[in-house]
Amino acid sequence: MKFFLRHSRAIHVAGALVGALLLVSGPLARAATELAPGFTGALIAPTEESVPGAPVVVEWLALNAGPAPVSFAPPPRIEARLTRGDQSWLVTLRALEPAAVELAPGGFHRFRYELVVPHDCSGLIVLETLLPGQPVARAAWPVAPHAVAEEKEPFRKMAGLKAAADEIERTFQGRLAAHESIYFVYGADAPAAKFQFSFKYRLMNLTDGDATRLPLTLQAGYTQRSLWDISADSSPFYDTSYMPELIFESLAPLHEQQAVRWLGYQVAFKHESNGRAGDISRSLNTVYLRSGFTLGRMDDWHLIVAPEIFLYVGSRENNPDIADYRGYGQLRVALGRYQNGPALIYTGHVGRGWERFSHQLDLTVPFKTSLLDFETYVLVQYFNGYGESLLSYRDKFETVRAGISFVR
Repeated sequence: MKFFLRHSRAIHVAGALVGALLLVSGPLARAATELAPGFTGALIAPTEESVPGAPVVVEWLALNAGPAPVSFAPPPRIEARLTRGDQSWLVTLRALEPAAVELAPGGFHRFRYELVVPHDCSGLIVLETLLPGQPVARAAWPVAPHAVAEEKEPFRKMAGLKAAADEIERTFQGRLAAHESIYFVYGADAPAAKFQFSFKYRLMNLTDGDATRLPLTLQAGYTQRSLWDISADSSPFYDTSYMPELIFESLAPLHEQQAVRWLGYQVAFKHESNGRAGDISRSLNTVYLRSGFTLGRMDDWHLIVAPEIFLYVGSRENNPDIADYRGYGQLRVALGRYQNGPALIYTGHVGRGWERFSHQLDLTVPFKTSLLDFETYVLVQYFNGYGESLLSYRDKFETVRAGISFVR
């Protein structure tokens, strides 16, 4: 989905987004793994202090609470959350010993899992599992400050040796994240295909780790949305919107036990153009303010309401009346279970003078196949209104498309 829906699922997964750039269509989305009936689990913390940005091994104790012996294969990965005070990070525990074992009734086995501690994480942290239908398992242990982490490699630092993997971690891990939704859909009406990919990169933290203030970051964002007349001769692209932006972002920490929660805000300068010349050139600049709140527990069905207002800045000479069709704001409303269930997302805006309404509905349902361990969402998208593309923003268009959504 969008900014606050990203925040509600906390899908800031650098590896998946790098995959999105390589595939042009988006990263592989992750979904929690359900346990077989009769099994439960507990976490065992590492015995030593961890290092920011480094892998750490924890143990997951699987117990057969059923009446009969069973061959049990551990989940290949477990979604979990790290918390320290009001800060939280989503992490993935990856099994180091994925082989199945025989468990007698009341028997247990310790499975080893590995996770990477985020670079901006230090102090006493708490790890919580996010397995659907299972009680939350917790473990706590200390993480060394960054200065301690750097002291562990003095000889490599002195010699100027740095592995390529370290460069990738420093550049992307914890900085590259999903921004808007990432999807590919196809329908019967030309242009039949539509796809979008989007990401943001954290340039800097502006609060210097002050725990008494909401975190404020400066982000560079980029979104690209294309309408593709794939069924026509030579399959030309009908129009593409290129949307770089500079974003000041402050996200409030999420707490599942709270029924009503303010989500924070985003203030940004955004450029949008179709990269064309002459009479079909379209471009505009906007400054927008986006905020939102959620109703309902984050680990269950909940409603997200995210209004946005924007102003046009600079010249609009090749689309001077676009405010008559897009107006000065939009509203996003989402109802769903973002950890492991379906979601229905509404996006709407109205032109100047409360004329020319535009609506988009996105229904996403999780989908998983054992082939290549692939997890994504089935997406059905309905659009009715103006401005789906900058090229023909004055034309009203109605269509239904279906496909897959990698990030919703």
